[in-house]
Amino acid sequence: MSTPQADPSGRVTGVIRDGRLDDVTVEGLASADSGEPLTRSSRFYVGSLAKQFVAACARTLVDDGVLNVDAPVSEYIVELPAWGNDVRVRHLIHHTSGISDRDRGGSPPPPGGYRKTGDADLMAEIRTLETTAFAPGTRYAYSNRGYQLLGQIVAAVGGRSLPLLAEERLFAPLDMRTTFFRDQETALPPEAARGHFIANDGRIYVEPARFHAVGAGGLWTTVDDLARWDAAFYDDGSIASKLVQRGALDDGTPIHYGWGISIRSHRGLPIQSHGGGFPGWTAKMARFPTERTTVIILANGETGDVSADAFALADRVLGDALDPSAPHADETFDGVT
Repeated sequence: MSTPQADPSGRVTGVIRDGRLDDVTVEGLASADSGEPLTRSSRFYVGSLAKQFVAACARTLVDDGVLNVDAPVSEYIVELPAWGNDVRVRHLIHHTSGISDRDRGGSPPPPGGYRKTGDADLMAEIRTLETTAFAPGTRYAYSNRGYQLLGQIVAAVGGRSLPLLAEERLFAPLDMRTTFFRDQETALPPEAARGHFIANDGRIYVEPARFHAVGAGGLWTTVDDLARWDAAFYDDGSIASKLVQRGALDDGTPIHYGWGISIRSHRGLPIQSHGGGFPGWTAKMARFPTERTTVIILANGETGDVSADAFALADRVLGDALDPSAPHADETFDGVT
């Protein structure tokens, strides 16, 4: 599909207050090819929002006593380079492994979209890395490859695929009926929106959904299921509530990243947040736990800045609870402020 004058993509935006998702707005098309509009029940690909669910699966295995976060990753995954003996599972969880991230720069995808890619393809790339970018545990550096590897460890230790493990341990217990990890190039459900990406010819096309690796991403969900997930963070002792423990470097220096979630502050209030992106998709979920307020934006396009828009919406919703002189979330990545 070549680009019309206007961007066909849209958004589902939700605000949760005191456990109620009572402020949802929907705009734009689910697919420019079909002309169908987005609805509240549209399922979105949410990119790196998946990481907190992968980390949650890992945490259930830790609680079961079958996954040791201090163990080298080579204990669980075979045929890794020598660095597999030095990188610990906790390094993957908190992005301190030093495993270099795949290059996401360069020109946009061609009109045909992102190439067909699955877990085996990404693991083959990881196995070609001769060394880590820095000594594991000495720095924080976001790594999609690290979470791809974590997803494989979770599956190996759990004895089933990541999609099945997440369904059994997270989605089914929380009644998240429209959320799933997609690790095969299967047909999408009817409610699935389609992404709209800007190709290297400057036009917008419908994303072909051939990417099906899970770990760093791979999750499809809805605003209502994310609201169910959000509620779990207020349940003391739940798996979700354990994800907001900050990580640290090996020397004990705290960092802002917990278990698949960034733990910072915005205008003086603590936040637990994460974004997600992939050609044709952008997402943001930002929780203000002391105010029991969460902002969610799910977009099936690349125009606009969903993170900036999410915090601007939070500013309007929270009003006087915020200190306008305090740092914006973008300025609190040290994990201390």
